[in-house]
Amino acid sequence: MLLVDYGDRRLLWGPESPWTKDILEERLAEDGTFSIFALASYGWQFELLFHFFIILAALFMLGWRTRLITPALAVMLWSWRERQPWLLDGGDDLMLLVLIYLCFADLSARWSMDVGRAKKRAVHAVSSSPAVLTSDVRWRMATVVHNVALLAALLQVSILYVNTGLLKVQGDLWQEGTALYYALHIEDVQPFPNLSRAIYDNAFLVTLGTYAAVFIQLTFPLLMLNGLTRRLGIVAVTGMHLGVGVLMGLTSFSFIMIVTDLLFIRDSSYERFASWARAIRIRYLRHATAST
Repeated sequence: MLLVDYGDRRLLWGPESPWTKDILEERLAEDGTFSIFALASYGWQFELLFHFFIILAALFMLGWRTRLITPALAVMLWSWRERQPWLLDGGDDLMLLVLIYLCFADLSARWSMDVGRAKKRAVHAVSSSPAVLTSDVRWRMATVVHNVALLAALLQVSILYVNTGLLKVQGDLWQEGTALYYALHIEDVQPFPNLSRAIYDNAFLVTLGTYAAVFIQLTFPLLMLNGLTRRLGIVAVTGMHLGVGVLMGLTSFSFIMIVTDLLFIRDSSYERFASWARAIRIRYLRHATAST
């Protein structure tokens, strides 16, 4: 998202923004909150802060010293949100909430640069009974904290879906099965007008899409309780968000929602996916070698 807005960063988030520094400071004082971007009075200060934000996001993605990077990224994300609240949406709010919970989770236990650092420390560690006992106690405590943090994130996502579904069923358009028809008529969020027209001209697709969205959101927590229904639920909710992203142009919102939904996938599923990907890679390399 930072890279998408990079060309217009000074206008959207920096000193050239219509949401001036004076307006920002006044609003922050009224709400009793903060934003590090309020300290960027000059252009060069904003540039340093914005590029530091990009570096934090990149290090978080790579899993480098995640214990320190995650809370720093959460602070920057909060500051970014407070700097220009009118440009963000509910997806950004969810991303911030989940990131706060995940400050207490072990995010870099797999597929990260921290894994390599941990292996090096283990090789050079001195083996002794007290040290092993202490390490075991710390591991157990860290596991409990990690599980509680992950559970909080999962509950947050579930509450969001149920609350959204309950709000929908109170609306006449959702009850009548016509909400999708009117949503697809909004010209300001029509990346592909012809595709939108093909859907809202079909009464069956409109009705099916409207009721399916409500059903998926209301039953989402229940679907996550069983292995089979979990897979079906994740596929269904991912398809729903892909549809929102393609048909209504809410790409960042859809991407954030899909990423948070992936928290419900178990380790074993990721391990099977990794094994499947490795098998395909080996098969491809053998085929390429045989061809040459």
